[in-house]
Amino acid sequence: MKPSARPGFSRATLFVVLASVIYAVIGNTFFQLAYRYSAAIDEAYIVFAVTSAVYALPVIVWFRRKYWYFALFIPVIWVPMLVVTGYLMGLVFPLPEDDLGGGVLLLFVHGLNLAAVIIGVALGLSVNAAIAAWRKFSRD
Repeated sequence: MKPSARPGFSRATLFVVLASVIYAVIGNTFFQLAYRYSAAIDEAYIVFAVTSAVYALPVIVWFRRKYWYFALFIPVIWVPMLVVTGYLMGLVFPLPEDDLGGGVLLLFVHGLNLAAVIIGVALGLSVNAAIAAWRKFSRD
């Protein structure tokens, strides 16, 4: 009989995939919103700042323990999840195929979202490191 994976490992892997899917759905939803309403793109940098902070919250909560470094895989897994969720959202909310501006908007929005994911993960891991250091040094 083959030994099963450790529970912490499986849990951390599940959280990486879950966070990547959530971040991809948020990014594709913002793209759909920006495509249909220009007001969303006018405030893109405010949305970038807010999503960076929001993306840090699951990292802070889910990656505190032994497998904290799994959070570094979120931007890597996010890319294929973005493609899959983008395809599925394209089936539900179709866009015109001959719109070059939509492609440029797609690159802009997903570039901002990738930067927000990377900054959110880095911010979340930094907060976790600060909390761990505070706990370690406050015991002395």
